[in-house]
Amino acid sequence: MSGNLFIVATPIGNLDDLTIRVSKVIEQSKFVLAEDTRVTIKILNHLGLKKQMISCHEHNEADRLQALAQAAAEGESVALISDAGTPLISDPGYQIVREAIALGMKVIPIPGPSAFLLALVGSGLPCDKFVFEGFLPDKTSAQKSRLEELRSESRTLVFYISPHKLIKNLTVLFEVFGDREICLARELTKMHEEFLRGKISTMIEKYSHEEIRGEFVLVVAGMSADYESASVTEEEVRTAIRAEFKSDRSVKDISALLSEQFHWKKSDVYRLALDEQKSARSE
Repeated sequence: MSGNLFIVATPIGNLDDLTIRVSKVIEQSKFVLAEDTRVTIKILNHLGLKKQMISCHEHNEADRLQALAQAAAEGESVALISDAGTPLISDPGYQIVREAIALGMKVIPIPGPSAFLLALVGSGLPCDKFVFEGFLPDKTSAQKSRLEELRSESRTLVFYISPHKLIKNLTVLFEVFGDREICLARELTKMHEEFLRGKISTMIEKYSHEEIRGEFVLVVAGMSADYESASVTEEEVRTAIRAEFKSDRSVKDISALLSEQFHWKKSDVYRLALDEQKSARSE
């Protein structure tokens, strides 16, 4: 006897996305391994189910392997559920799945919502090939290092971003990637869902003047074959300069940074930066 491990995808905001199959597999499971029992109880209540829940998050996942082993020995089924979306995708569960395989359990993924996939297909950017990166590192230096590794990636890039780190992450992205096309998918499947599309500098400008609310998925265009040689207009450079002024960089530093990103002469960027600085002071 070895039992089953159901990897159950759950709604990322709209409980109407729960499926009949989700209800069935939870009902037949001995217990639910839940990232947060306070979140999972809402799902169970919505489905009209009563089931034993055992917390299983990044700090105690290893401690739950014994409960899984016991269920396997009894030939029972177990449901693995994260707070929202598909388990293991920037969420705990990897150790559980590995142990289930080692125990001879049948691992059965139950399809459902995944925020990064919804953001990708709604972004308007190429979806045939993509790279999912999850969350960027916390430290700016580590962010830059990781993005430098991805700078020449031709596939579409997808990241998760916390609202309080949005401006910071976009600024670092702009410094490393230049002013690429992106899409910010906000509050997916919820009442205020929206897709915001445009250049990185445009989004920095927008959210520098607006309150940042909700969860974000960031989709970034990959480096196209002609990206480096593509012509950059003066207005695009001016927009980038204005965005950089918000980070309190000097005209000299901005000129050095943007001349490298856009392949413009440093003197030309410097001239535009002085002009933008003069205009800002006169307002």
